[in-house]
Amino acid sequence: MKKHFFRKCMLLLCPFFGQQLAAQTVTWQPEILKQNQKISFQYQPKGGDLEFSDGPKALAAVYNGNKWTTVPVQLAKKSDIWTGNYQLPDHALLIALKFYQGDLQNPEAVDNQNGKGYYHQVMDTKGKIIPGTYLAEAGLKAGATGDWTLNSFVSPSKDQKMIDSLLQKEEKLSKRIPRSLLFNYLDLKQLIMPAAEFSVMADNLLKGELKNGNLNEQFLAQAQRYYDKLKDKNGSAAVESVILKDYPKSSTARFLSFRKNTQGKYGKDFETGAEDFLKAFPYSDWKKSPDNQGYIYYTIFRNLATQYFDDGQNEKFLGLFKDIDFKTANEIYRWNITRNQMAGKSDQKLLYNDSRIIIPYLLERQKDKSYSGDFDDAEKAQENANNQMDDRLFTHIALANAQGDYAGANQYFKYLSEKGTFGNADLNEMHVNVLEKLNDTKAIKPLLESSVAANAVTPVMFTKLKDLYKSEHGGKEEGYEHYLAGLTPSDKKNEMKVHVMANMVNYPLTPFSLENADGKMVNSKDWADQIVVIDFWATWCRPCIEAFPGMQLLVDQYAKDPKVAVYMIGTMQFGDYKAKSVNYVKSQGFRFNLLHDAISQTGTQDQVFKSLLPLFKQSSIPRKIIVKNGVVRYSSEGYSGSPSQLRDELSTAIEILRAEK
Repeated sequence: MKKHFFRKCMLLLCPFFGQQLAAQTVTWQPEILKQNQKISFQYQPKGGDLEFSDGPKALAAVYNGNKWTTVPVQLAKKSDIWTGNYQLPDHALLIALKFYQGDLQNPEAVDNQNGKGYYHQVMDTKGKIIPGTYLAEAGLKAGATGDWTLNSFVSPSKDQKMIDSLLQKEEKLSKRIPRSLLFNYLDLKQLIMPAAEFSVMADNLLKGELKNGNLNEQFLAQAQRYYDKLKDKNGSAAVESVILKDYPKSSTARFLSFRKNTQGKYGKDFETGAEDFLKAFPYSDWKKSPDNQGYIYYTIFRNLATQYFDDGQNEKFLGLFKDIDFKTANEIYRWNITRNQMAGKSDQKLLYNDSRIIIPYLLERQKDKSYSGDFDDAEKAQENANNQMDDRLFTHIALANAQGDYAGANQYFKYLSEKGTFGNADLNEMHVNVLEKLNDTKAIKPLLESSVAANAVTPVMFTKLKDLYKSEHGGKEEGYEHYLAGLTPSDKKNEMKVHVMANMVNYPLTPFSLENADGKMVNSKDWADQIVVIDFWATWCRPCIEAFPGMQLLVDQYAKDPKVAVYMIGTMQFGDYKAKSVNYVKSQGFRFNLLHDAISQTGTQDQVFKSLLPLFKQSSIPRKIIVKNGVVRYSSEGYSGSPSQLRDELSTAIEILRAEK
């Protein structure tokens, strides 16, 4: 690809040279393409962006009179020519080709004949051009196919003369635009006509078709949507009445009922409308023959559940879970149970009682494939469902633990996925507590060791593990660190090192002086002989606060090392931010070196943080950096949820920097 890059530079610097080389072509065989025919094409890339490619790929786009479809075509090289073969479908009208190198979604280079495109008309079996062909060509050239991915086959142009010329050819060919092509035709006419004039013309054409009768549901649905697009309420209402009369249980009628009963409605009005919709179009009926309108029921149930929950209609709330799929039930649980459990809102006992009823429904439907429509890969869809189930189980176990139902909590750990079994530090700590309350002491040490292996350990768990170790070694701590290090698999250590190395940077730190919790000034210039970890946080930032136990582990690890320092810089806060920061940290028992970010020229408390935005690229926190010799050498954002993992990440970075000469 170095040759490819060099050649592109030469083309930019020398237009004449580029013109001389611009000879890339496609030759079709036979010259006249016909439907249901096996064809071939020869691609000559010389002069184009793929001239030096050793493996160009081809993608064909075919229009069949109703929609565009794309399919990859294998290429074979002979001399400097690449050849491809393709079987044209029965109803093909137009075929276009695009050549590229690399990944289709993010190609390194593309050849579409400098935007002109490689496309060819397809005749019927008698060699005659087919109605709709010029519409397809106009749509492709104008970028009006309804599929943005096709815009890379030809550079879209809204050239009115070009569009009008092709439409005139279509009008001459078709005599009367077929109903099946009417909406494609209207989309293109709209590009070349004044708005008022177009609205009149479109209304006349649609009315003419409506009068002709023999109207199927698909055409009526398109006509109704088109009147909506034109903001013609009378026309839309007229078509809607025909739909409700002739196709009262159709998917179009269902959508119109959904819109009528729920659009712009809230509270009790939404509740009444949603219940009326479900009576007219029961979910059980839709499940017998599901279509692409699952989102309607997802929306209905989500919002109806919240209305019931907030209004205290608990029986109705729980009744929704009897029939709905996992995806919908999971979202209802997340929004109403998990959200309120995390916020400490609502009656926690009621939340737990509801959760005990809902969780079995979720477990029963966990593998119903309801997330399939959100993922291209079935395994990824199921993995997402498993991750969601892990999160819901976390909520349920937390509620059970808080209510003192330890046996109830303990029975649900077995349903966690392989990844979730030891992967959540907070859940692991709860598991330890549950086992202690149930006097299952034999299971505690294996759980702690497995949690260390998964690098999902809290400070409380480390303390318990150390106590267990000492009790087994006559109260002595000797050898504990070696024992602890041996619990972490080597592959986990290597993964951590790779992760840390990927976040190493080299960015000069603008010197600063900030006030600490005692009102004294701390100057960054005094850190010349130290490796300094800085955590940017705020009292309003939940992930920042959740990361504090991990930061305390780091502080404790290097507490006796004068060459390493850790500072927590509160930033982007409001009001009496100094008191808020100091009081919160003290109240929670953390032992941190606190610093208060300074006020910037804009009046916000973010001067030091803002000076690092060119490095960060965004203003999200939490953000950790490590400084050595006045230079930021490490930078990472976010929080994984594991105190031990955070400690290990930062300590790994510290030791790498310490080992540098």
